[in-house]
Amino acid sequence: MDCCLIIGNFWLDPSSYWNIFQMMLGLGAVIFVHELGHFLVAKACGVKCDKFYVGFDAFDIKIGDRVIVPKSLVKCQVGETEYGIGILPLGGYVKMLGQDDNPNNMEAEIKRSMADGEDVGDAMSAGLIDRSKMDPRSFLAKSVIQRMAIISAGVIFNLAFAVLFAAIAFKSGVKYTPPSVGNVVGGAAGWENNLAGAEIVRIGDEQVEGNYFTQGDMVHSIVINGDQKPMEFEVVRHGESESEVIQMTPRKGIRRELPDIPFLGVASRVKPVIGKEGAIDGSAAAKADTPFQYKDKMIEINGEKIENDIDMRRVLGRDSDLPAVFVLERTDDEGETTTLKSTVPPNPIRRFGFGLTWGKITAIQKHSPAESAGLQVGDEITKLDGAPRSDLLILNREMIKAARAGKTIELTVLRDGQELSIPITPVVPNVISDPGDNQPIAVDALGVAIDYTHVVETVEPGSPAEQSGLMPGDEIESMEFLLSEQQKKLEENSILDGKVFDIKGKKMTVPEQQGNVQFLEVGTKVRFIVDRDGAKKEIEIASRESDQYFSEKRGISLMKFEKYFVAPTWGEAISLGAKQVYNDGTRVLQFLHKLVTGKVSPKNLGGPGTIAAVATSEASQGPSRLLLFLTLLSANLAVVNFLPIPVLDGGHMMFLAYEGLFRRPVTPAVQNILMLVGFVMIISLMLFVVAMDINRFLPWE
Repeated sequence: MDCCLIIGNFWLDPSSYWNIFQMMLGLGAVIFVHELGHFLVAKACGVKCDKFYVGFDAFDIKIGDRVIVPKSLVKCQVGETEYGIGILPLGGYVKMLGQDDNPNNMEAEIKRSMADGEDVGDAMSAGLIDRSKMDPRSFLAKSVIQRMAIISAGVIFNLAFAVLFAAIAFKSGVKYTPPSVGNVVGGAAGWENNLAGAEIVRIGDEQVEGNYFTQGDMVHSIVINGDQKPMEFEVVRHGESESEVIQMTPRKGIRRELPDIPFLGVASRVKPVIGKEGAIDGSAAAKADTPFQYKDKMIEINGEKIENDIDMRRVLGRDSDLPAVFVLERTDDEGETTTLKSTVPPNPIRRFGFGLTWGKITAIQKHSPAESAGLQVGDEITKLDGAPRSDLLILNREMIKAARAGKTIELTVLRDGQELSIPITPVVPNVISDPGDNQPIAVDALGVAIDYTHVVETVEPGSPAEQSGLMPGDEIESMEFLLSEQQKKLEENSILDGKVFDIKGKKMTVPEQQGNVQFLEVGTKVRFIVDRDGAKKEIEIASRESDQYFSEKRGISLMKFEKYFVAPTWGEAISLGAKQVYNDGTRVLQFLHKLVTGKVSPKNLGGPGTIAAVATSEASQGPSRLLLFLTLLSANLAVVNFLPIPVLDGGHMMFLAYEGLFRRPVTPAVQNILMLVGFVMIISLMLFVVAMDINRFLPWE
């Protein structure tokens, strides 16, 4: 969706302000807890604390000499300590006498720590400072054990409060999206294993069923596993009662925006219940004789009972060329339920009238007609019932029609240079799979995924493609949507307006753009640049509504499929909270290992913008979801902050461990160099993740 549309809706939605307030409060709480740990233990050890800040009081915002926004948004002096909220919301700090993370201030801080009248002299450069001459309230005057306690307190407090956050969430009850499979991406591992509608029981050693285990947890497990080895899943397929153990290897390249992340190509379930948007404007559902309303429940379509989204998808896919008669249950504000019917007309697909060149079969789906018929990966289908092949993008719909008629198709297949005749009986699939980015075309009614090229193989007589001069053998290099002035005014079309989509460079595919064509009015023109015998040709083709082929999608928004988990006792909630923190921390370490070894791209890192966006999204799902996100964030902060990098708490612990082992501190000169290196590393990382956020959230092409 276009970012402008999201922002526009955001400002019109009062609940967004509340969600942002909760997000800011939650993130502030995580920072506050960390610094509170340092502060309380420092005070307990007798260290003087000059400042306690959430956010950094780094600079004033000025116009000329006038301060518009002060560097301390709020501050007050209580005793010897100044408490405040800084203008820069990237962390927090406790300023202790004798301790400073800025390398440039280290020498001055050591001098400030000396007792009145004492001078460090030349001994400072050698690290041989007489601590007995220091101010007893200085951080540097404390023992190694005390300083270790002060430094580690932030992380310990984060972990303790993370357990508390999670325990409160689990005891209160939390809604979550389980790793149940809805639709699948054609040709991907989830499609090959026929997982549409499957329930995931176990992933590796992690029990899913009966536990709090989310779709996000499954994605993380897949990312950590990588694409070099298979993963073990225990699943219950749709319509079956017994579980089955299968092996699947995730693959990269399933999603273009995340090319280095491995996926199985599975999507979350939805409920056959009408979502907030109801019928999408301009869709077939918007033409229903009885309008859909939010929370209407589908109980029947075309005479078949609907118990879940897979039942719904199957009927709509099978009867795409027929009116869909929905029987709905509608509950009013008083709790009264009524049953009503709503008929939605078919949704003709928009076509140009040409077909791309077929490639070979790249995948065979398990338990499919193709597997039963003996088709193999590498086979090339050359004819169907003796007729030349046509448009690969409508083959699935043709096969579904054959399945409805109970027809067997005679496939002519080229295998190892020999032609074979293979009879196959199509079936009505449970789902019509989603097209993946640069993925093969799945023919779900047969259970095959077929590769293709962007060379035109067929042009239908009398079609817009033929009338515009497109010819077999033309290779499509780019596409550009030529929107009308009225279409350009629609915000949802802004992603198409003025964009030239690079087909030859594989930055987009024709099948993917066919999806965009379906949401534009009939007659929308597209400018194709094609290569014809080495010469570039510019061809404009207008879409035409088909009278033979129809989309299974009618333009109905649906509600997410969610489960609700609640811990029966506080003891179990705390136990689950501790387990959640352990799992979150372990996953952070696993991700960092993948990052350092180059198995995960640093482009997948998120900065303050990503954290704020996710926190706001979780806040919109309820306080429990926000608390669980803060648990994850606390575990992240604890792990990352304890890495042995100078400037971070882990770096300070490294210096203290050296001092405790060798009975002398690291010399200020060496500390200064190492702290400077650590400072540069952290600042560079911050700039990088902020740049990633900008690239992620701004609507670049």
